[in-house]
Amino acid sequence: MVWLITLGCIVAYIAGLVLLVRITPGLLKRAYDDALFIGVAAVAVFGAMLAFGAVGVTYTIFNGGLGVRILDALLLVILGIVALRTSFGAFRPRYSFNAGTYRASRIMAGSFFLALVAAAAFVLVLLFKA
Repeated sequence: MVWLITLGCIVAYIAGLVLLVRITPGLLKRAYDDALFIGVAAVAVFGAMLAFGAVGVTYTIFNGGLGVRILDALLLVILGIVALRTSFGAFRPRYSFNAGTYRASRIMAGSFFLALVAAAAFVLVLLFKA
């Protein structure tokens, strides 16, 4: 049963990362005061919750053993890399002369992903703190 929950956590983690990567272009193309921007941002927050939830559940199930700490550290590093890459992509979109994007939306989305990187680094430090 424990391994089934762990597999479910890994699937949720992957789904969270996919949501984070796939939702960001939708955030950049909407104005921050648009109602759909809030819905798309909520999906991005849900993706982050799935990714962090997988780390927390696996840590709790295995009582913080060394092997699961290493697995969680790997998951957090991957989450940090993906969020940092997505943040840079939000701050510098691939579109020519920012066509089809809103500056305020890009700043908000990029800041969210930078905060996600900071949270992943903070949890990574707490993971190995005595």
